[in-house]
Amino acid sequence: MAQRQILLSNEINKTTESGEAVEKFHAPECYALLGQIGFLDEDKVALMLNQGKISERRNRMLEALQKITYAKIARLEGNYLFATELFEQVADKISVLNQGTQQEGALGYFYYEYSGFFSQIDDFNAAYRYLEKARSITSSNKMKQMINFQLLVLDSASDKKFVLKKWLQSIAYFNKYEMTVLESQAHYALALELLQQENLADATTHLDQAHETAALFGFQYLHWSIDFSRGCILVSQNRNSEAIQYFKGLLEKVTNARFSAKIQLKLAELYHVMGDVEHALEAAKIAMEVSQQFSIASELPGACLLLGRIYHRKIADITKAFFYYQQAFGSVLALAKSGVPLKGDRLQVMNQYVIFLEEHFPGEMADSANEDLFAFSKSLNWVKIKDLFHYNLFLYHYLNTGVGNKTLEALDFPASSFYSATERLRSRGITFPNFRKSDVEIPAENYVEGLQQYARLHRDKNWVEINECFEKDMLKYHYKLNNYNKKHLAKNLELAYSGIVNRTKYLTSGEG
Repeated sequence: MAQRQILLSNEINKTTESGEAVEKFHAPECYALLGQIGFLDEDKVALMLNQGKISERRNRMLEALQKITYAKIARLEGNYLFATELFEQVADKISVLNQGTQQEGALGYFYYEYSGFFSQIDDFNAAYRYLEKARSITSSNKMKQMINFQLLVLDSASDKKFVLKKWLQSIAYFNKYEMTVLESQAHYALALELLQQENLADATTHLDQAHETAALFGFQYLHWSIDFSRGCILVSQNRNSEAIQYFKGLLEKVTNARFSAKIQLKLAELYHVMGDVEHALEAAKIAMEVSQQFSIASELPGACLLLGRIYHRKIADITKAFFYYQQAFGSVLALAKSGVPLKGDRLQVMNQYVIFLEEHFPGEMADSANEDLFAFSKSLNWVKIKDLFHYNLFLYHYLNTGVGNKTLEALDFPASSFYSATERLRSRGITFPNFRKSDVEIPAENYVEGLQQYARLHRDKNWVEINECFEKDMLKYHYKLNNYNKKHLAKNLELAYSGIVNRTKYLTSGEG
């Protein structure tokens, strides 16, 4: 196990040697929690904290626990790709968590931490789903209480009804049973919720209580999260000059890469707002470089996007702007391919990139955009590609134009033809969500973000126009992909060669 642990450690620390700086930074919170919920005894917690070991003898259950912990650390560090990889490795061998006397606790804890990952990447449906799985199998009162608390946090993020009494009851429970990790996290989460409600006085009280506990028990991640939030309060009060000085002072104290990148990006944003282009560029570039070095996917897109905006709007250097917009787009596309949804800031990156291309590379000139948007289709035949396109085109208009007649009017598409098209898709296994429900959940199976963005890019075209445009763009993309060989193109798309020749004349005649 020691060798496997070294490999995991190297990936988290991004070094050829196991410096273990990141593990030591997160250890007090991560391993203390396992002890406080009764999952590990004090001796094993101490061994993990002091030596990074579990046991000299192989124990598959504890190895799985260690992997879950590394996955948790990776997601806290913003390394979403590595976190995804580790969580999926545990999920693939989930039977290990179904063995022994700790069966219920181990499986419930995995679902709990997996939910935390989905919550951090804004996939709240998945976060709810795994918390409910955890709650359905656990009988431990401590785990039930921490699961219920996280459901409160998710409800808050989803703008559901806020009940202060429930939050205070959770804090009281964690305090009574000396669950200091959860107690401090609960104070902090409640403070953030109160700040959203502009209740600064009570928010400050809970921030101070969280900070005191974090400092007392060495919870460094929480400690610096609170310090970062105090700077954000200054920003919310439009005290930008004070905030800059505060974050500069905080930057001198931190030794963690994720927080360094977060603070540099926040400084860059503040300098940008205040019109200090030189310092904004300097801070954003540092944030980008640190994020690239340590695979901090949480901050990388934002740093690249800000650089693109500055070169675009402030300096009018379109070449550099294009480069950084592409860097931002590439970073979120890599995440999307690993299942991280394009939501929040990541969706903003996609939208800004498309807007930039629309402004400077209109129409057929946006080949570079199409290459990114069409990457999903590399191994698909033409029928599947067109089916996915039509599904995502309808879905785009359902979500952005309106269901029913509004979509038909926008596409100038007869109702009879529309129903034929949707029925054809259903016959091939591509079904549509029920948009009559108030809470529509879009299945990920056939949802293609690249096609959603393509539909947005051509949102003003009717059914005939966008289909003609899509066919030209997609065939052009696959023609290049097949080394400009039409026979290979026909074979890989599973189309007749004679049909390909007729449909791609524009590629060799200078048309289009």
